[in-house]
Amino acid sequence: MFCTKCGLKNPVDAIFCYKCGNKLFVGENTDFIESGDNFLIDFWTNIINFDGKMNKYSFWAAVLTMSIVNIIIVALLYDTNGMLLWYLYDLFFIIATLSASVRRLHDMNRSGAYILLNLIPFVGQVVLLVMLLQENEMNKNKKIDDPINSMDNNSFYLLIGIFVVICIIACILSKLNF
Repeated sequence: MFCTKCGLKNPVDAIFCYKCGNKLFVGENTDFIESGDNFLIDFWTNIINFDGKMNKYSFWAAVLTMSIVNIIIVALLYDTNGMLLWYLYDLFFIIATLSASVRRLHDMNRSGAYILLNLIPFVGQVVLLVMLLQENEMNKNKKIDDPINSMDNNSFYLLIGIFVVICIIACILSKLNF
């Protein structure tokens, strides 16, 4: 189990972090936004925070929303002098996505070093994507009455697939100069 304060990996049965003394929450986790209500605020305010956790809903909702914003910015500023604004936004987006990915991995009690799988072309990126799509052990057994957060995996993967298809179509159209 990872400490939400310092990020140190502790034994599963530990009550307090061995490095900083922070109390570890085994039965319930209250250190991160559970319902995902403020996922964009959590995404951008923790842009350089690689400690803590981020649940699956908050992570994917923020990444997909910001990716759509990225596509809109490129569509509006393409072939203009404002592309510098897009490069600046993209730099912040990459840093925020890396930190959110590390926090997402911590939510599943995995090391943030798995983010280095991105350096392996295609295979490492697919493995990391599968890891980021997994649910943490605590939430697998929990029943939620909220219809948005209790969305089954098939619906979630369908939304991801639709987003990927839209991105591919946008790339093809941009290559054809539409």
